[in-house]
Amino acid sequence: MIYKEVTGRLGNQMFQYATLKAYKKKYNLDDEIFLDFSKLKLLGTPEEGFCNQLVDFCIDDYKSGKPKKSIKTNILIFYYKLMIYYILNKNEKNIYKYQKKHQSKMNKNGIFYFSYGYYDFPLINKKNKYFYGDFESPKYFQNIKEELYKSFTPKHKKLKKNNNMYKEIENSNSVCISIRRGDFISNSEISKKHLVCTEDYYYKAIKEMNKLIKNPRYVVFSDDIEWCKKNLNFPKGTIYEEGNDPVWEKLRLMYSCKNFIISNSTFSWWAQYLSRNKDKVVIAPSKWKNYSYKEDGGFDIYEDNWILIQSGNEKNV
Repeated sequence: MIYKEVTGRLGNQMFQYATLKAYKKKYNLDDEIFLDFSKLKLLGTPEEGFCNQLVDFCIDDYKSGKPKKSIKTNILIFYYKLMIYYILNKNEKNIYKYQKKHQSKMNKNGIFYFSYGYYDFPLINKKNKYFYGDFESPKYFQNIKEELYKSFTPKHKKLKKNNNMYKEIENSNSVCISIRRGDFISNSEISKKHLVCTEDYYYKAIKEMNKLIKNPRYVVFSDDIEWCKKNLNFPKGTIYEEGNDPVWEKLRLMYSCKNFIISNSTFSWWAQYLSRNKDKVVIAPSKWKNYSYKEDGGFDIYEDNWILIQSGNEKNV
């Protein structure tokens, strides 16, 4: 069995599922994948996206559930979580070093716990393997990219009301602009860590994109689309998604675009990753959060061909 206690909304869930699927294939394992969605209700409501959002995609190779763990495994996981919580409150930047130092010992006990960056998890001769962490690096699943195109295709047909938008996207040099507000704005603690993409970032990114592709057609996606329309001075002819599409339809609209200006959001990360355009231009903020682990190797979410833009709101903390 390969087990994961699922955290976060769709973008996070996709990283976690993809990592487990790739690990299973890498070592040609027969283990069943178990995803435990029970803790999501502690983070928020289903209306806010804290529920099983993978259910709307072409994924049929996992089971939902929470299998029993041995007493030893429970003690080890509890201890590890306690140490991570302690370090998180003391100095979050030390988590990467701590986890890398102790990873080998945990792996030998069937526990794979890595919060930031990439770690090459070995094959362990254990009946049950327990995964914890975000796994926000394409290196975890680079061996199954083509399979993920299929897995992360929505089960549902395109919504008819979006037919014109699909045509606009497909028949132009479309550029997906992803703007996340929500808790990045409303929650002061989250804002301090994650509010990277200012208005200035998007204006700089558009200016750069205008140099790189001919006749770009900008398509804006956001969790606060009305604010974007009222407050951002985007080029004439910019298209705005309605903002009320189900998350699976929104993702499909986004990855149908040919080029991308993304925010520091795992959801927008997957939109560019799932694009079928091999010549896509991707512009991203030069820091994923308002602090950096790069000096320690702790962030590995960037892809090599991205163009990075400073927003003016970034800090080193």
